[in-house]
Amino acid sequence: MGFLALVLTLMLEQLRPLPAQGALAGAIEATADGVERTMNAGRRRHGLYAWLLLVAGAAIGVGLLYAVASSFGVLLALAVNVVVLYLTLGFRQFSHPFTEIQLALSGGDVAGARQVLTAWKRVDEPAFDGAELPVEEVVRQAMERGVLLAHRHVFAVLFWFVLLPGPIGPVLYRLAEYVARRWNRPRTDALPPDRFGDFAHRAFLWIDWIPARLTALGFAIVGDFEATVYCWRQVARRQPVADGVPGPDSRTLILATTSGALGTRLLPAADAAALFDEPGNEGAGLAEPEPNRLRFGVGLVWRAVVLWLALLLLMQLAGWLG
Repeated sequence: MGFLALVLTLMLEQLRPLPAQGALAGAIEATADGVERTMNAGRRRHGLYAWLLLVAGAAIGVGLLYAVASSFGVLLALAVNVVVLYLTLGFRQFSHPFTEIQLALSGGDVAGARQVLTAWKRVDEPAFDGAELPVEEVVRQAMERGVLLAHRHVFAVLFWFVLLPGPIGPVLYRLAEYVARRWNRPRTDALPPDRFGDFAHRAFLWIDWIPARLTALGFAIVGDFEATVYCWRQVARRQPVADGVPGPDSRTLILATTSGALGTRLLPAADAAALFDEPGNEGAGLAEPEPNRLRFGVGLVWRAVVLWLALLLLMQLAGWLG
Protein backbone atom coordinates (compact mmCIF):
# COMPACT_ATOMS: atom_id res chain seq x y z
CA MET A 1 0.00 0.00 0.00
CA GLY A 2 2.92 2.34 0.65
CA PHE A 3 4.14 2.17 -2.94
CA LEU A 4 0.64 2.79 -4.30
CA ALA A 5 0.19 5.78 -1.98
CA LEU A 6 3.45 7.30 -3.19
CA VAL A 7 2.63 6.81 -6.87
CA LEU A 8 -0.85 8.31 -6.44
CA THR A 9 0.59 11.24 -4.51
CA LEU A 10 3.27 11.98 -7.12
CA MET A 11 0.64 11.88 -9.87
CA LEU A 12 -1.69 14.16 -7.91
CA GLU A 13 1.11 16.59 -7.16
CA GLN A 14 2.08 16.81 -10.82
CA LEU A 15 -1.54 17.61 -11.73
CA ARG A 16 -2.21 20.06 -8.88
CA PRO A 17 0.89 21.05 -6.88
CA LEU A 18 0.42 22.44 -3.41
CA PRO A 19 1.49 26.12 -3.31
CA ALA A 20 4.57 26.81 -1.21
CA GLN A 21 2.87 29.77 0.49
CA GLY A 22 -0.71 28.54 0.76
CA ALA A 23 -3.18 28.47 3.63
CA LEU A 24 -1.58 25.36 5.17
CA ALA A 25 1.87 26.97 5.23
CA GLY A 26 0.38 30.06 6.85
CA ALA A 27 -1.41 27.98 9.49
CA ILE A 28 1.77 26.06 10.36
CA GLU A 29 3.74 29.31 10.60
CA ALA A 30 1.11 30.88 12.86
CA THR A 31 1.01 27.78 15.07
CA ALA A 32 4.80 27.56 15.38
CA ASP A 33 5.03 31.27 16.19
CA GLY A 34 2.20 30.99 18.71
CA VAL A 35 3.89 28.10 20.50
CA GLU A 36 7.15 30.04 20.55
CA ARG A 37 5.51 33.17 21.99
CA THR A 38 3.72 31.14 24.66
CA MET A 39 6.53 28.86 25.76
CA ASN A 40 9.76 30.74 25.04
CA ALA A 41 11.34 31.73 28.34
CA GLY A 42 14.84 31.67 26.86
CA ARG A 43 15.92 28.25 28.15
CA ARG A 44 16.77 25.16 26.14
CA ARG A 45 14.31 23.02 28.07
CA HIS A 46 11.43 25.30 27.08
CA GLY A 47 12.32 24.59 23.44
CA LEU A 48 12.26 20.87 24.25
CA TYR A 49 8.77 21.13 25.73
CA ALA A 50 7.56 23.16 22.74
CA TRP A 51 9.06 20.63 20.29
CA LEU A 52 7.38 17.73 22.07
CA LEU A 53 4.05 19.58 22.06
CA LEU A 54 4.10 20.62 18.41
CA VAL A 55 6.22 18.10 16.49
CA ALA A 56 5.80 14.93 18.56
CA GLY A 57 2.17 15.81 19.30
CA ALA A 58 1.33 16.24 15.61
CA ALA A 59 3.08 12.97 14.71
CA ILE A 60 1.20 11.07 17.42
CA GLY A 61 -2.07 12.70 16.36
CA VAL A 62 -1.70 11.71 12.72
CA GLY A 63 -0.67 8.22 13.85
CA LEU A 64 -3.90 7.87 15.82
CA LEU A 65 -5.87 9.13 12.82
CA TYR A 66 -4.18 6.52 10.62
CA ALA A 67 -4.91 3.75 13.16
CA VAL A 68 -8.60 4.71 13.22
CA ALA A 69 -8.72 4.86 9.41
CA SER A 70 -7.04 1.45 9.14
CA SER A 71 -9.68 -0.05 11.43
CA PHE A 72 -12.32 0.93 8.86
CA GLY A 73 -10.50 -0.63 5.91
CA VAL A 74 -7.54 -0.46 3.58
CA LEU A 75 -9.03 2.16 1.26
CA LEU A 76 -9.55 4.70 4.02
CA ALA A 77 -6.01 4.09 5.31
CA LEU A 78 -4.71 4.58 1.76
CA ALA A 79 -6.66 7.85 1.52
CA VAL A 80 -5.07 9.13 4.75
CA ASN A 81 -1.61 8.22 3.45
CA VAL A 82 -2.21 10.00 0.15
CA VAL A 83 -3.57 13.15 1.82
CA VAL A 84 -0.67 13.40 4.28
CA LEU A 85 1.93 12.66 1.60
CA TYR A 86 0.34 15.26 -0.67
CA LEU A 87 0.72 17.82 2.11
CA THR A 88 4.31 16.85 2.97
CA LEU A 89 5.88 15.89 -0.37
CA GLY A 90 6.80 18.76 -2.66
CA PHE A 91 8.48 17.59 -5.85
CA ARG A 92 6.97 20.39 -7.94
CA GLN A 93 8.14 22.98 -5.43
CA PHE A 94 11.66 22.07 -6.50
CA SER A 95 11.12 21.23 -10.16
CA HIS A 96 8.87 24.08 -11.33
CA PRO A 97 11.08 27.08 -10.39
CA PHE A 98 14.12 25.09 -11.45
CA THR A 99 12.60 24.57 -14.90
CA GLU A 100 11.62 28.25 -15.14
CA ILE A 101 15.21 29.30 -14.48
CA GLN A 102 16.49 26.77 -17.01
CA LEU A 103 14.10 28.01 -19.72
CA ALA A 104 14.90 31.66 -18.98
CA LEU A 105 18.65 31.10 -19.27
CA SER A 106 18.32 28.98 -22.41
CA GLY A 107 16.38 31.87 -23.97
CA GLY A 108 19.00 34.42 -22.90
CA ASP A 109 16.71 36.04 -20.31
CA VAL A 110 19.21 36.42 -17.47
CA ALA A 111 17.11 39.07 -15.72
CA GLY A 112 14.10 36.75 -15.74
CA ALA A 113 16.18 33.92 -14.28
CA ARG A 114 17.38 36.24 -11.51
CA GLN A 115 13.79 37.24 -10.71
CA VAL A 116 12.65 33.61 -10.46
CA LEU A 117 15.61 32.73 -8.24
CA THR A 118 14.96 35.74 -6.00
CA ALA A 119 11.27 34.87 -5.55
CA TRP A 120 12.16 31.22 -4.96
CA LYS A 121 14.76 31.89 -2.28
CA ARG A 122 12.77 34.61 -0.53
CA VAL A 123 10.37 31.93 0.68
CA ASP A 124 13.03 31.06 3.28
CA GLU A 125 15.34 34.10 3.00
CA PRO A 126 13.20 37.26 2.89
CA ALA A 127 16.23 39.53 2.45
CA PHE A 128 17.70 37.66 -0.53
CA ASP A 129 18.27 39.69 -3.71
CA GLY A 130 19.75 38.06 -6.79
CA ALA A 131 19.45 41.07 -9.10
CA GLU A 132 23.22 41.49 -9.47
CA LEU A 133 24.29 37.84 -9.50
CA PRO A 134 26.45 36.68 -12.42
CA VAL A 135 25.01 33.89 -14.57
CA GLU A 136 27.28 31.24 -13.06
CA GLU A 137 26.12 32.11 -9.54
CA VAL A 138 22.45 32.07 -10.64
CA VAL A 139 23.02 28.55 -11.97
CA ARG A 140 24.90 27.43 -8.86
CA GLN A 141 22.35 28.80 -6.42
CA ALA A 142 19.44 27.36 -8.43
CA MET A 143 21.08 23.94 -8.42
CA GLU A 144 21.96 24.25 -4.72
CA ARG A 145 18.41 25.14 -3.71
CA GLY A 146 16.86 22.60 -6.03
CA VAL A 147 18.94 19.71 -4.72
CA LEU A 148 18.39 20.63 -1.06
CA LEU A 149 14.63 20.97 -1.58
CA ALA A 150 14.54 17.67 -3.44
CA HIS A 151 16.18 16.07 -0.42
CA ARG A 152 13.95 17.71 2.19
CA HIS A 153 10.69 17.49 0.26
CA VAL A 154 11.14 14.11 -1.45
CA PHE A 155 13.94 11.75 -0.42
CA ALA A 156 13.92 12.36 3.34
CA VAL A 157 10.11 12.21 3.39
CA LEU A 158 10.24 8.88 1.53
CA PHE A 159 12.72 7.49 4.06
CA TRP A 160 10.60 8.39 7.08
CA PHE A 161 7.43 7.22 5.34
CA VAL A 162 9.01 3.79 4.88
CA LEU A 163 10.56 3.67 8.35
CA LEU A 164 7.57 4.65 10.51
CA PRO A 165 4.02 3.33 10.20
CA GLY A 166 1.68 5.19 7.88
CA PRO A 167 2.01 8.96 7.65
CA ILE A 168 3.78 9.48 11.00
CA GLY A 169 7.26 9.78 9.48
CA PRO A 170 6.52 12.49 6.88
CA VAL A 171 4.77 14.68 9.47
CA LEU A 172 7.59 14.19 11.98
CA TYR A 173 10.29 15.05 9.44
CA ARG A 174 8.67 18.07 7.80
CA LEU A 175 7.61 19.69 11.09
CA ALA A 176 11.02 19.01 12.66
CA GLU A 177 12.71 20.64 9.66
CA TYR A 178 10.36 23.61 9.77
CA VAL A 179 10.65 24.44 13.47
CA ALA A 180 14.43 23.96 13.33
CA ARG A 181 14.47 26.85 10.84
CA ARG A 182 11.64 28.90 12.29
CA TRP A 183 12.77 28.85 15.92
CA ASN A 184 16.37 29.68 14.98
CA ARG A 185 15.70 32.49 12.50
CA PRO A 186 17.69 35.73 13.00
CA ARG A 187 16.00 38.09 15.42
CA THR A 188 14.59 41.35 14.09
CA ASP A 189 14.02 42.94 17.50
CA ALA A 190 16.39 44.26 20.14
CA LEU A 191 16.16 41.19 22.36
CA PRO A 192 19.33 39.11 22.80
CA PRO A 193 19.48 35.62 21.28
CA ASP A 194 18.23 32.81 23.49
CA ARG A 195 18.47 29.01 23.54
CA PHE A 196 14.83 28.23 22.79
CA GLY A 197 15.63 26.83 19.34
CA ASP A 198 18.65 24.75 20.40
CA PHE A 199 16.76 21.49 20.88
CA ALA A 200 14.84 21.86 17.60
CA HIS A 201 18.12 22.43 15.75
CA ARG A 202 19.89 19.46 17.34
CA ALA A 203 16.87 17.16 16.96
CA PHE A 204 16.66 17.87 13.25
CA LEU A 205 20.37 17.19 12.77
CA TRP A 206 19.82 13.66 14.09
CA ILE A 207 16.49 13.16 12.27
CA ASP A 208 18.13 14.19 8.98
CA TRP A 209 21.39 12.27 9.48
CA ILE A 210 20.46 8.95 7.84
CA PRO A 211 18.20 10.42 5.09
CA ALA A 212 20.97 12.80 3.99
CA ARG A 213 23.38 9.91 3.58
CA LEU A 214 20.84 7.85 1.67
CA THR A 215 20.20 10.82 -0.64
CA ALA A 216 23.94 11.09 -1.23
CA LEU A 217 24.15 7.35 -1.87
CA GLY A 218 21.30 7.56 -4.38
CA PHE A 219 23.06 10.35 -6.27
CA ALA A 220 26.25 8.28 -6.28
CA ILE A 221 24.44 5.31 -7.82
CA VAL A 222 22.68 7.28 -10.57
CA GLY A 223 25.55 9.74 -11.17
CA ASP A 224 29.34 9.57 -11.34
CA PHE A 225 29.98 7.06 -8.57
CA GLU A 226 33.73 7.48 -8.21
CA ALA A 227 33.63 11.27 -8.16
CA THR A 228 30.76 11.23 -5.67
CA VAL A 229 32.61 8.92 -3.29
CA TYR A 230 35.75 11.06 -3.60
CA CYS A 231 33.83 14.23 -2.68
CA TRP A 232 32.10 12.39 0.16
CA ARG A 233 35.44 11.26 1.61
CA GLN A 234 36.90 14.75 1.30
CA VAL A 235 34.12 16.46 3.26
CA ALA A 236 34.02 13.64 5.83
CA ARG A 237 37.76 14.06 6.39
CA ARG A 238 37.59 17.84 6.68
CA GLN A 239 34.36 17.95 8.73
CA PRO A 240 34.34 14.89 11.06
CA VAL A 241 31.93 16.52 13.56
CA ALA A 242 29.26 19.17 12.94
CA ASP A 243 27.34 20.74 15.88
CA GLY A 244 28.07 17.72 18.05
CA VAL A 245 26.74 15.28 15.44
CA PRO A 246 28.99 12.98 13.36
CA GLY A 247 29.85 15.06 10.29
CA PRO A 248 29.66 16.23 7.69
CA ASP A 249 26.47 18.24 8.12
CA SER A 250 23.59 17.30 5.79
CA ARG A 251 23.76 20.42 3.63
CA THR A 252 27.50 20.15 2.99
CA LEU A 253 27.31 16.41 2.37
CA ILE A 254 24.45 16.65 -0.15
CA LEU A 255 25.96 19.58 -2.05
CA ALA A 256 29.41 17.97 -2.13
CA THR A 257 28.19 14.57 -3.29
CA THR A 258 25.85 16.10 -5.85
CA SER A 259 28.81 18.09 -7.14
CA GLY A 260 30.68 14.85 -7.66
CA ALA A 261 27.70 13.10 -9.23
CA LEU A 262 27.27 15.94 -11.75
CA GLY A 263 30.93 16.92 -12.10
CA THR A 264 29.91 20.51 -11.31
CA ARG A 265 30.64 22.74 -8.31
CA LEU A 266 27.51 23.34 -6.22
CA LEU A 267 29.17 24.61 -3.06
CA PRO A 268 30.17 28.29 -2.80
CA ALA A 269 33.67 28.85 -4.15
CA ALA A 270 35.23 29.45 -0.71
CA ASP A 271 33.63 26.30 0.76
CA ALA A 272 34.67 24.19 -2.21
CA ALA A 273 38.26 25.42 -1.94
CA ALA A 274 38.39 24.68 1.79
CA LEU A 275 36.93 21.19 1.41
CA PHE A 276 38.34 19.96 -1.89
CA ASP A 277 41.61 21.71 -2.70
CA GLU A 278 44.61 19.38 -2.76
CA PRO A 279 47.92 19.79 -4.54
CA GLY A 280 47.42 18.72 -8.14
CA ASN A 281 43.64 18.33 -7.76
CA GLU A 282 42.34 21.79 -6.90
CA GLY A 283 38.57 21.95 -6.68
CA ALA A 284 38.33 18.14 -7.07
CA GLY A 285 38.34 18.71 -10.85
CA LEU A 286 34.76 20.00 -10.76
CA ALA A 287 33.56 22.20 -13.59
CA GLU A 288 32.14 25.65 -12.90
CA PRO A 289 28.33 25.87 -13.06
CA GLU A 290 27.00 26.73 -16.50
CA PRO A 291 23.41 27.03 -17.78
CA ASN A 292 23.61 23.77 -19.73
CA ARG A 293 24.26 21.89 -16.45
CA LEU A 294 20.77 22.65 -15.12
CA ARG A 295 19.10 19.91 -17.15
CA PHE A 296 21.64 17.39 -15.83
CA GLY A 297 20.63 18.35 -12.29
CA VAL A 298 16.95 17.69 -13.02
CA GLY A 299 17.84 14.38 -14.65
CA LEU A 300 19.92 13.32 -11.64
CA VAL A 301 17.04 13.96 -9.24
CA TRP A 302 14.52 12.12 -11.45
CA ARG A 303 16.80 9.11 -11.75
CA ALA A 304 17.23 9.02 -7.97
CA VAL A 305 13.43 9.21 -7.50
CA VAL A 306 12.94 6.28 -9.87
CA LEU A 307 15.68 4.33 -8.06
CA TRP A 308 14.07 4.70 -4.63
CA LEU A 309 10.59 4.00 -5.95
CA ALA A 310 11.91 0.81 -7.57
CA LEU A 311 13.55 -0.23 -4.30
CA LEU A 312 10.34 0.46 -2.41
CA LEU A 313 8.39 -1.62 -4.92
CA LEU A 314 10.82 -4.51 -4.48
CA MET A 315 10.46 -4.27 -0.70
CA GLN A 316 6.68 -4.28 -1.07
CA LEU A 317 6.77 -7.32 -3.36
CA ALA A 318 9.13 -9.14 -0.99
CA GLY A 319 6.71 -8.49 1.86
CA TRP A 320 3.76 -9.83 -0.13
CA LEU A 321 5.66 -12.94 -1.28
CA GLY A 322 7.07 -13.57 2.18
